[in-house]
Amino acid sequence: MKKTALLLTALALTGCVTGYNPQEIEAVRDYVAANDLEEVDRIRRSNQLSYTYINDYFVTIPTRRGDYLAEFISECRELRQTFTENMMDERRDTTWLRARFDTIRGCRIGTFYVITEEQRKELRELGDAPGDEVFLPEGEDN
Repeated sequence: MKKTALLLTALALTGCVTGYNPQEIEAVRDYVAANDLEEVDRIRRSNQLSYTYINDYFVTIPTRRGDYLAEFISECRELRQTFTENMMDERRDTTWLRARFDTIRGCRIGTFYVITEEQRKELRELGDAPGDEVFLPEGEDN
């Protein structure tokens, strides 16, 4: 009985350490659907690309022409680290960042959605209960 209790405790703690929260990810997907966000295939890069971490599947990216929500094809723990320009490691064009082809931190971008500044703020706080803050890398839009 003690072994089972220890195993369950270890599994629960492992879930906390990974930062993977299926409800938070689903909440962002629900937000995208509820707000009928426009999907785009590519975004024009500005001088210095930066992002704000939402969770292991989503980041927001500010550009001169507006803000975008990027969804990755699979979980990307590397997104938790502070962004630098060399993290956009796979690209076909230096002017554009393209969904389904380019990567950030080795993680393939699945989709871009056009968002407003207000939506960017809402997405950042989505899923964070009071006192339940997560690590957010510092970026230009923080």
